[in-house]
Amino acid sequence: MNPQEHEEAMAAADKKLEERAQRAKELLSRRYKGLRNDQEAKHDRKMRLERSMIGFAEERKLRLRSALDKDEVLLQKESRKKITTADFESLSVIGRGAFGEVRLVRRLTKNYKCELFALKSMKKEMMVMKNQVGHVKAERDILSEADSENRWLTLLYYSFTDETHLYMVMEFVSGGDLMSLLMKEDTFSEVVTQFLMAQAANAISSVHALGYIHRDIKPDNMLLDAQGHLKLTDLGLCKKVGEVSDDHPEVILEGLKKESFNKHTSPSHRGHDDVMAMSFDDTSYQKKTKREMAYSTVGTPDYIAPEVLAAQNGASGYSYTCSVDWWSLGVIMYECLVGYTPFYADDPVTTCRKILRWRQCLEIPPETKAQLSTECIDFLSCLLAGPESRIGSYKEEFENGFKQVVRHPWFANFDWDFNREGPLLPSGASEFPELLEFLKTCPKSDPRFKSLVQRVTQNFDTFEDYGSTLDSKDVQRRVSKTNLDQFYDYNFRRCRKPRPNSAFVAK
Repeated sequence: MNPQEHEEAMAAADKKLEERAQRAKELLSRRYKGLRNDQEAKHDRKMRLERSMIGFAEERKLRLRSALDKDEVLLQKESRKKITTADFESLSVIGRGAFGEVRLVRRLTKNYKCELFALKSMKKEMMVMKNQVGHVKAERDILSEADSENRWLTLLYYSFTDETHLYMVMEFVSGGDLMSLLMKEDTFSEVVTQFLMAQAANAISSVHALGYIHRDIKPDNMLLDAQGHLKLTDLGLCKKVGEVSDDHPEVILEGLKKESFNKHTSPSHRGHDDVMAMSFDDTSYQKKTKREMAYSTVGTPDYIAPEVLAAQNGASGYSYTCSVDWWSLGVIMYECLVGYTPFYADDPVTTCRKILRWRQCLEIPPETKAQLSTECIDFLSCLLAGPESRIGSYKEEFENGFKQVVRHPWFANFDWDFNREGPLLPSGASEFPELLEFLKTCPKSDPRFKSLVQRVTQNFDTFEDYGSTLDSKDVQRRVSKTNLDQFYDYNFRRCRKPRPNSAFVAK
């Protein structure tokens, strides 16, 4: 090795050592911060209990304090237990992509009651090679920040690593994705579309309230549960743009109830002075390719807002905000009503060109337009509008995009309380609760097992099972080690809260 090569090797080694030292520093900082937060939360729970017991008999106070202390100890033990693939049993492959796969799994807990999850596994090597490290961490971050009561995002229970893979243990949503339902139905009625758009607006608002832009809103990333309700998934392209706010959809709806909730005004989003203004009033219409030819939109730019493409193309002066997610929702709404995306082309490059020239290319087929209400068309135009006048855009004064959605005349008589079934249920919805409960305990040796899994996963594509690390008996290999590679801080556990509240009502 010549002197120059030796110097380069030493410089590379020094840089690597410096990176590992920085990761170690960050890891220790995170652990210290986590311990401090845990202690503060524990103290806060104790103070809340003490305040709630004012006026109680001393004997009852002692009993409640003892109950809380025991649950705190149990919670601490639960939080220290490492989660590995050895804790899960694979039942079926329900998804597969370039970086890994998703499996339906079950976990046996101490009380011998099984729980069902969707386990997403990704290859570390591929994540690094394809420069996806930031994306998988962004997805983990936003899902870990989401509250366990958030009904609009697929819940993350655990994330952990082994020597070769990253794992995310997610909520299993049995209805499949919206794209599969669109493939089956071709188009939706205005009533069904309105329900889905309202739910999707809640989900998008939830992401924005956590301080993120989703940037990948499309039917493939919208899952349906057994009641026909939507949940957003695949948040790997989310971008952090702010801090967590109080503008959650539930808070906004509650606030609007206190205002003149029934006074809906049509916002002006189609002004001709907008540099990117559009209109659906043109009668010219060219026949588009039907859904049969546009079978899958995965990997295509159909749902990307024009300003995002302009920014990616290096056009000066173009940046984007949370309003790009509302544009994507407009494309999905168009697809639900018409049967294909508004800028579909045989290749992605042509699709991008159409999106950048969307004022000339965006049209509604006359036969579809004749079946839609004026309010429906106007709401669509509020989504598929220029960045300065679109729902969720910044004007003279910023207004939350979800608030603008709720106030639009299309939703004048809409019931925003979703404690009801959706108008369009996924296949097998009525039998899912019973099947899922049975699957929790049905052994693989049971003759009914294979058929049971097929019925539970009927709304997902079928994939051949090539085996996974879950099938390995080498438990030690799968233990998540505290190494200092790029994924050193990937682990997450959603801990339950102690249950003193149930003791408050004890007699």
